[in-house]
Amino acid sequence: MAKKSEKEIKKIQEENIQKLGEEIRQSKKIPKEYKKKIKIQILFNILILLVMSIYLICLNVSSLYLDTKVYLKCLKIISIVLAVISVVYFELSYRKDNEKLFLYGSEVLALAIITLFSVYGYYIYFNLFNKILAIITIIFVVYYLIKILVIKRRMKKKYFDDQNDISEIVKK
Repeated sequence: MAKKSEKEIKKIQEENIQKLGEEIRQSKKIPKEYKKKIKIQILFNILILLVMSIYLICLNVSSLYLDTKVYLKCLKIISIVLAVISVVYFELSYRKDNEKLFLYGSEVLALAIITLFSVYGYYIYFNLFNKILAIITIIFVVYYLIKILVIKRRMKKKYFDDQNDISEIVKK
């Protein structure tokens, strides 16, 4: 009789462990709505990456086919437009107290500075200019890939921190 009770106890313990494991798996799952939010942020940053990459590739290709004076004038105009866009982002981020807008403004400002300095890079490093722009494009791609990974990790961490009720228990 004692053996049966030990078997029953082990069976009950195994069932409890399975139930606990299932509860832990369920608590680690992120709801579809929040996953959709994460995907939207990631897709938005991929879109920005594509736009910036296409822009830099167009700068690179147009340096080969446009006349030097026309190309340099276009670079100057584009750098001014990008600088104005970054100032608008900075102003909006200040008014709304939004860190994301500030980051986007900083990225556009970096692009404006690269465009502005590419005017002088075209003069000084004429033979290496296209390689330099290609390296800058690769740097932007790596930056955005890292940024996407950080965004995904932070959003998941934020979700799990919001689900954590230890702080509520401590307050009580």
